[in-house]
Amino acid sequence: MLLYGGELQVDDKFAPSYYGGKNRPLHVPKNINLEQLKLRILRALKYDPIKFSVNLVCRVPVGNEFVASHVEDDDACEVLLCQAETEFLILYVDVEEKNVSKDNIEPPNSQRYATSTQVERVDVVTTSRVEAIEEALH
Repeated sequence: MLLYGGELQVDDKFAPSYYGGKNRPLHVPKNINLEQLKLRILRALKYDPIKFSVNLVCRVPVGNEFVASHVEDDDACEVLLCQAETEFLILYVDVEEKNVSKDNIEPPNSQRYATSTQVERVDVVTTSRVEAIEEALH
């Protein structure tokens, strides 16, 4: 189960509480890595993976309680997917907009090609074709 759009609060014993937002069930195959899981979640929530990323926190049972655990690598992802085989899994999803924009990207070595010389303005005097031919013949 994905919980998203709300606020996750974790107390000093790592017990999670989630306020507001929405939820959505999602079936996930157990043989995917973290990046594939994030991509699947973004698509399920109708976010463009090019423009958005997700941070994931899993609600993990410990004894009779639950703790919040960040899912930051493939090992943690594998553990939670194994757990999902036997228990209903809760994932807290924080969707963030990526701060990459085309306006802020400069071509590589753009400073290298900048010129610092000033161009002199040259006044061009136009002459007619007839005058140019007469001048060339004389």
